[in-house]
Amino acid sequence: MRSIQSRLGIGFTVSLIAVFALQWLVVSVTMRNASEAGMITHIEHDIDNLLAGLSFDAAGRLQLAPDRVEKYYLPPFSGNYFRVVSGDQLLRSRSLWDQDLPGVALAAGQQESRHLAGPRSQSLLLYARAFELRGRPVVISIAKDLAPVEQEIRRFRNRYALVSAAALALLLALQAWLVRQGLRPLRTTRAELERLERGEIDSLDENVPAELRPLVKELNTRLLAMKQRLARSRQALGNLAHAMKTPLTLLMHQAADERLHGAPELSRGMTAQIQAMKQLVDRELKRARLSGAALPGACFDIAAELPALIETLRSLYRDKELEITSRLPPAAVLPADREDMLELLGNLLDNACKWARSRVRVEVDIAASGITLRVHDDGPGCPPQDLVQLAQRGARLDESAPGHGLGLAIAMDIAASYDGILRFGRSEILGGFLVTAELPSRESVSATP
Repeated sequence: MRSIQSRLGIGFTVSLIAVFALQWLVVSVTMRNASEAGMITHIEHDIDNLLAGLSFDAAGRLQLAPDRVEKYYLPPFSGNYFRVVSGDQLLRSRSLWDQDLPGVALAAGQQESRHLAGPRSQSLLLYARAFELRGRPVVISIAKDLAPVEQEIRRFRNRYALVSAAALALLLALQAWLVRQGLRPLRTTRAELERLERGEIDSLDENVPAELRPLVKELNTRLLAMKQRLARSRQALGNLAHAMKTPLTLLMHQAADERLHGAPELSRGMTAQIQAMKQLVDRELKRARLSGAALPGACFDIAAELPALIETLRSLYRDKELEITSRLPPAAVLPADREDMLELLGNLLDNACKWARSRVRVEVDIAASGITLRVHDDGPGCPPQDLVQLAQRGARLDESAPGHGLGLAIAMDIAASYDGILRFGRSEILGGFLVTAELPSRESVSATP
């Protein structure tokens, strides 16, 4: 679908062109009518002048006083012609030469105007009026060449078209500017949505036009409700996890009770099932606590958070004296939930530290398409034939083996909640195991059909 700006621009442009075209047509027709009305006024003056010079002699012959004939009726084909008819008597202007004007049958008091082709294909405007002179009918017809008037009309049309085109261009530029100014709040809100998505802000500015304010307020209300719901969910799940620790611990003690020494298989079976329950509860609680990509406004400053996480892992694996290094981009702020990213990095780094001999490396790349996290170690790695099976672990805990187990399964759940994926392979840098977490940006996810 076209943008609002282009749709408004096209609509305004078509409307303005239509209005200017209609205006040009109306002005042109009005100009022609006004010019012809002026010509008829001039012709009526000439008719009155000729009528004043008409008379009948004693023999009843129609006569016209020469001093009543204007000079422009004298040169042949001058474009000014008259014709006077009374019964079978006819007087013509000298300018008609050997040509004539068509006769007009009118009763006294009537008048008529028409366009016709005159001598030498001249375009003429003919105007005729009928009178009664001394009891006899007289019809005076005068025709004038329209060429000078049409030439003036053409000149006027050309000048008017130029002025109209300039005015149209100015109005189009003005309306384009007004449309851009009118849509500026939308662009501002869009920019704020992008900042919200990147985690730079946690709500939208409500200082917007009245038409946008309900939408922005509704978005802010929904964002606040999502944050509060997530906080309540995490708090409730934390309480649940804490509440379940005591019963599970008691069950573990009961499984190790001396009274079960006589039934070692029962004790081992109970212990295994309790451990499975504990792992299942831990995993499902962690999955339920994930925020995922659904909460805008969240951000994770990996440059600020990673050092503390690395120090924690060094303390946990102090007996290995691990060298943990990192490579981060200059702007290492990820548009993702802080707890999710700490959980993801913590599980990946814990897995690497568990299997590393002496070195672990973290790499982070941020691009328009998304985020890529790589965790290398110099441990034994994983045989190629087991990589596919490893990628499937965590779907069911009873398929998980010690080592690459619950931690990677939770990491896979976190990546999936961001529409991402975990990839496993061999590290070319350290020679051990490599885990790559690919988390696409929201734009690339929304653009995927």
